[in-house]
Amino acid sequence: MTESRHRAQGFTLVEIAIVLVIIGLLLAGLLNAQSVLRNARTKDAIKAVTDLANAAQQFHDRYGAWPGTLQTAAASIPNMTVACVGNATGLIASAAESACASESLIRSSMLRGDATQPIRISGTNGFTTLSVTGAAVGLSGIAGLPANWRNIVRVQTTDCDVIVQMDRLLDDGSANTGNLRTAANVCGAGGSDQSEILLVANAALRLN
Repeated sequence: MTESRHRAQGFTLVEIAIVLVIIGLLLAGLLNAQSVLRNARTKDAIKAVTDLANAAQQFHDRYGAWPGTLQTAAASIPNMTVACVGNATGLIASAAESACASESLIRSSMLRGDATQPIRISGTNGFTTLSVTGAAVGLSGIAGLPANWRNIVRVQTTDCDVIVQMDRLLDDGSANTGNLRTAANVCGAGGSDQSEILLVANAALRLN
């Protein structure tokens, strides 16, 4: 009787081992699911930036002006906002022209989306906002872009893991050099620190 009661008071080593294995499998499954979701969101971000850059180039090829700078936008593109009239410089130079750039791409059917809303995708750190804008430091929010950069695809709110992966596919693998950049050393001294916890407020992909 005493021995029977003693056995009922606790788990055997085999039972504990089984519980630990089950917990390990559950944790592994959870981590794998998070990794799959993150990879999917990273791919979505890269595709969205690529699509936006390609759409801007196609717009330029068709109309002879970068989106946001087309002076005849209201007449050339159906349903454009009447006030959306660009300048003759070819440089997106104001917040209004930047907003017009997205609208121009969507209303000309070169990009999908709501022409009245910012272009946003679900990112790894909330929503990532994309826009075609000018490369002027005050507008882009990225200090130290080369002086000869004119128009860019601006990527707002992501992290270094996403930016470095994007840079490896689209550029030279360093966010400090080439045609895809953050502010200096945001992703490490070499610009290739693939960290998920290093936040990137702004990155820029050069259009011209």
